[in-house]
Amino acid sequence: MLGLGNMQAAELNTVDLYNAKVSNVNQSLLLTGTVEAKQNAGLASLQAGVVAELFVEVGDKVAKGQKLLALDAKLAELSLIQVKAQKSAAMAEKAEAERLYIEVINLSKQQLVAETLLGERLSRLEIAKSELGRVDAELIYQQEILARHTLYAPFAGIIAQRQVNVGEWVTQQSQVLTLVEQANMRLNLAIPQEYFIQLNNNANVDVVVTPDVIGAPLVNARLDRLVAVASNSSRTVTGLVELPNDFNWIAGMSAKANIKLPTNSESLVWLPKSAIKQHPDGGSSVFVVENSQAKRVLVKIVKTQDEQVAVSGAKADKPFVVSGVELLQSGDKVKVRQIIGDAL
Repeated sequence: MLGLGNMQAAELNTVDLYNAKVSNVNQSLLLTGTVEAKQNAGLASLQAGVVAELFVEVGDKVAKGQKLLALDAKLAELSLIQVKAQKSAAMAEKAEAERLYIEVINLSKQQLVAETLLGERLSRLEIAKSELGRVDAELIYQQEILARHTLYAPFAGIIAQRQVNVGEWVTQQSQVLTLVEQANMRLNLAIPQEYFIQLNNNANVDVVVTPDVIGAPLVNARLDRLVAVASNSSRTVTGLVELPNDFNWIAGMSAKANIKLPTNSESLVWLPKSAIKQHPDGGSSVFVVENSQAKRVLVKIVKTQDEQVAVSGAKADKPFVVSGVELLQSGDKVKVRQIIGDAL
């Protein structure tokens, strides 16, 4: 009975070996992202009021500082006129106070004036100067209020949306126009978090961008920024690729990005699928034979093609076990039945 058991154990550990094929590939990551403008602003008026004029329409290209919208500014203009009149009066009052003070100074030299009068004239002059300063500040304030009735473009771009019409009341919280920059575009990519360390530790990561436009050329670029915050829903981090201005990029369009992962040319070992042992935790391993014993090697599956898989983490200096791997354990005694494939 014992001899029969040994024969059955030997039969269970009889394995076939396979001489693996090796290929060198540069790994890359293919993603689809969205083209976005660095500047994309919902514009609001700096003052509340009724829209009196609209100088732009959706689709218009505007320059930085160009006039976009004007509010009814009649009351602000009247307030400004009133303050200008106040300034004229304050200037006249100051001039009169200076004249009277100089007059009393000349009389005091002849000892023809009381000291109290001298102090009174000086106080009056200081009050006039203070009043003129107050009115100057009020004038600057009213000029700023009037200027805020007109909205100007903060940067060059295209009017993407218009949310108001002439005659509508708006406040400082009302978005009236959407302005999108046309230059300085970038590609926004959602990169799986498992690539973060690999990409973050390398300053120069090449990216080939293909716009989703018929006839568009390939664009060579680089991964310029990796945002070190992961989304808790998609488990991705944001990667930003600066795009050159020699293509008519449109904010919101899609584009494919082929990210050249910053690794040296990696050797991948190609094996039959039967060589792979799947772990309950999702990992994978293969077996080689050393001194008539099975030895486990942890690997990562990189590619699958037909009945072949490419794995990293294994060296092709020994044949791999391709039969009975699901029941095989590291350290099991094995007997080689045959070796498949060209010799190493």
